[in-house]
Amino acid sequence: MDYEEDHLIEQTRLCQLDELASDRWLLHHQAVVQLSLKAVSQTAQLCEETVYAKLMVAEKVSLLVYDAILIEIWREEILPHLLKTESSLSPLMIYSVLYHEGAVISLLELLLYHSAACEALGDSIVDLIDYCHRTLLRSAASPSSSSRHHPSLADSPVLKHLDVSHLEANIAIRCIAILRFLAGHADNLSEIVTSRMLTTTDVPLLAVQLLTDQRPWIRREKRRRMGSDDSGSRDDGDDEIVEIYDNGQWRPCTDDEASGSNGGQLHPVAAHLWLLLLSLLMNPVAPRKYELNDFRCQQLLKLRSNLNDYVIDQIPPLAQFEQWLVQLSVVGAHQVWRHSGPTQKPFILELVAEMRQLLLKQLAVKWTAILDGQRQFLSDESPETVQRFGAIFKANPPP
Repeated sequence: MDYEEDHLIEQTRLCQLDELASDRWLLHHQAVVQLSLKAVSQTAQLCEETVYAKLMVAEKVSLLVYDAILIEIWREEILPHLLKTESSLSPLMIYSVLYHEGAVISLLELLLYHSAACEALGDSIVDLIDYCHRTLLRSAASPSSSSRHHPSLADSPVLKHLDVSHLEANIAIRCIAILRFLAGHADNLSEIVTSRMLTTTDVPLLAVQLLTDQRPWIRREKRRRMGSDDSGSRDDGDDEIVEIYDNGQWRPCTDDEASGSNGGQLHPVAAHLWLLLLSLLMNPVAPRKYELNDFRCQQLLKLRSNLNDYVIDQIPPLAQFEQWLVQLSVVGAHQVWRHSGPTQKPFILELVAEMRQLLLKQLAVKWTAILDGQRQFLSDESPETVQRFGAIFKANPPP
């Protein structure tokens, strides 16, 4: 038996906003990072997924959702305020907290491949859907460059040497996979889950935007060129660098590879988006939950130019989706749904995403105390603290 995994799971705990970057939180952070890396290793090596099994037994899956939302609120509400008012913040401490969010989402992605883990989320599944939706909206609203993070973070001199955009891109891409798994396991989950993705957050339209316009697995950057041409004259300017997301890393690629016109393998992120759309719109309950108005039809039909034989050969079930899009373009929304049952919307009790609301209320009540505590923790650059946090990254380097 791997007693180290048991010990790490025991170290995971429900933390509060005022504990982030503290010594108590560090133990939790280290445990989550190591569990995430162990889960990645077990999946890659096709070993027995003991991390998944033990987290299920310990009922810690919903705790990870809470953890992600906790860091999200810290990143959006607390950190920008401190960056504006404090000049002595430690980049290492800030990066540690930001990195934690990525480790949590990476672990959730691996767990939620399994239907049982999706079921174990309970009511927190609504919080997770909303978290993924917010994350992807932020990604879709950002330009196709390295500056995908919050504007107030981008402008901070404290973070200028940290590749925050890499962390954000990893999280957004993993959120796509998480939504795809939830949609794929919808038959085993409450109907509220499908309703949340179709009606409340309109995940299909977001997926269309990411698939046809944003393509978050590609980024283009302008980098300053300094040098001389063949004649010896100075040749300063900007070069556009095209990079593709490949197994957690960004690597240079050609324009053909970026566009997908080289006939190679469909990018895994694109595959997740296609499967997400297929699971949601081909679901038998979709006609009762998803009103195909003119705008939605117009956006969905943009997919036809991307859904070619090259894509269908790699995901054969998309042939049915292609036929559905053809019908939609020819006969319109009402005819497409005509044989799918009643079109009136049924009454469905909708769950409230409670985690974020409760944390925001706590923040409002304890704003001053939380800021004071975070100011102290994030400014701690004592040799002991730097050594402890640095040891985590030395043993578990960021992806």
